[in-house]
Amino acid sequence: MSTPTKHRPTPDSVAISRFATAAAAHGDVTTDEGVLIERGRDYWGVGGVAGLLLRPHGRDDIAAIMRLAAEHGVAIVPRGGASNCSGGMMPAAGRVLLDLTGLNQILDIDVDNRRARVEAGVINSDLQAALAPHGLCFSPDPVSAHLATVAGNIIENAGGPHALKYGVTYNHVLSVNVVLPDGSTATFSADDEGPDLLGVFIGSEGTLGIITEATVALRPIADVTHSLMGAFASARQAADTIAAVIATGVVPAAVEWLDRAGIAGLQQFYDTGYPLDADSIVLIDIDGTAAEVARDQKIVQRVLGEKATEVRVAEDEKDRAALWYGRLNAPNSVVQSGKGFFIGDVTVPRDRMPQMQEAIQGIVARHTDGLLFIAVCGHAGDGDLHPTTFYDKDNPLAASALDAANNEIIEAALALGGTITGEHGVGTEKIQFMTKRFTPVEIAAQRSIKKAFDPAGLLNPGIMLPEPSPDEPDTSAFGAAVRDALTGNTSFDLRAPLIAGDNTDITINLGNLSLVVGAATTLDALKGHLREHGVSCAAVPDTGGERTIGELVATATGSERDHIRHALLGAGVTIVDGQMRARFGAETMKDVAGYDTKRLYISGRGAFGALETLIFKIVVER
Repeated sequence: MSTPTKHRPTPDSVAISRFATAAAAHGDVTTDEGVLIERGRDYWGVGGVAGLLLRPHGRDDIAAIMRLAAEHGVAIVPRGGASNCSGGMMPAAGRVLLDLTGLNQILDIDVDNRRARVEAGVINSDLQAALAPHGLCFSPDPVSAHLATVAGNIIENAGGPHALKYGVTYNHVLSVNVVLPDGSTATFSADDEGPDLLGVFIGSEGTLGIITEATVALRPIADVTHSLMGAFASARQAADTIAAVIATGVVPAAVEWLDRAGIAGLQQFYDTGYPLDADSIVLIDIDGTAAEVARDQKIVQRVLGEKATEVRVAEDEKDRAALWYGRLNAPNSVVQSGKGFFIGDVTVPRDRMPQMQEAIQGIVARHTDGLLFIAVCGHAGDGDLHPTTFYDKDNPLAASALDAANNEIIEAALALGGTITGEHGVGTEKIQFMTKRFTPVEIAAQRSIKKAFDPAGLLNPGIMLPEPSPDEPDTSAFGAAVRDALTGNTSFDLRAPLIAGDNTDITINLGNLSLVVGAATTLDALKGHLREHGVSCAAVPDTGGERTIGELVATATGSERDHIRHALLGAGVTIVDGQMRARFGAETMKDVAGYDTKRLYISGRGAFGALETLIFKIVVER
């Protein structure tokens, strides 16, 4: 007769148990399996089961919790509203799920200075409701606003329909109070001097630190908002019309896109009222004062009328709600469909959206044996598209077809100068594509950022970065520079080169409203070129024209630094270790793939490497 084997605690379970005992003074500990299962999943049901769940008593307890986690070697997975769409929260048996939803206090609304101070777990829509009586709002408005927390918006750099005019979350964060993985605390502010650490932290997907408190910028709610819809016989006509609208100097508050498959798909669940014979429809919001809206609406209607087969205008709230209902309820209709589905997220330069839509429909045609259709909707003003793939759950060919189609969509976006994710994030879902988007040098530099913030790798492990590759070079000097910036060592080597090479090329893309410029270009030369084309760039100051644009970015302070922060889209750089070349960012208006490494080069004074090329947003002069 055999002797029953006694269960031996694993090292992970022993560490978790000891951590739980110590952390009980700072939060409510839960090991109930039902709670762990329910709280360990995101909106789409992706996730895992943690060893335990911990709800901090207050934001001041998080530093102590993180110190205990570091002491016991326990990995922490932060949880906010769990509206994530990329598998960005992955609890497991040896990990602690840190539930921050209880930290939901709006600490202060400063109406005069248009800012609000909030705890990490404040729901976006709750903040909007509190601001509305003051005639103010927080600009980021993702469709998940009723679920998403402000801290979640920050760590994903959320966008939303109105990001075209008002920017993504990055553009509206003034400061964050953060607990780092070792339990130390830091405050990252937009007006800090030196490298833009706040910019690196925004969009970091909960892997670099835990937000306890954030101060965000507010804006007045527009006096008047009118909506328009244009229906088009082709995607090219729709895209050309969007470019023509923006080329007039009008900046719509929102420009949304829905293709033929999306229109037909939504119509299966409710009557959207959208024209079923259109190849694409475009929804446009115009806002401002009554006089501004009257002026801009007239221009937009004229431009829409040149190529649209139908134009609709909605001026009162009832008509506007009806016009937008189908687009804003697209995520709900996907869930209600009963079909298998996958919501994608790729961004291409705005002028290349027709090619992207054509590529997607070609992909569908190649995989009809496993897929039903792909509906394309998205934020057309930013080139951020959400191809949603539908399939029959009982089809044995669906899984392989979905995998192949998703790979092909990513490849198509990258081939068009786009990126793998515009706003959903990498999470676990898109880790496999990181090596397609970034070179080994670029991955290594990002890995050095993670190591500088989290040497033990205990915060939200397994998210964003792929497994190390032997092709990745040593970027330890780059990592040391990040650590110096993080610890406040601001002594710069004045001999460090700010610019690499002598590139003075200037390329203006009016269809995308972007500028690519060599770092050695003087500001005077750049300003002259911009004037010739009737455009301007907020990053280019009126004074100091003998400086190069690279020198400006590398040494900027004060208001010049602030303007650069909001205008910079991408940078071709060298990495200080051996001066290896890299590129971070692109001409895409939205890009949340990996750490926003280009931010380190703003006011970096050569500590991380030199600048070769820069990419900025531009606007048409009116």
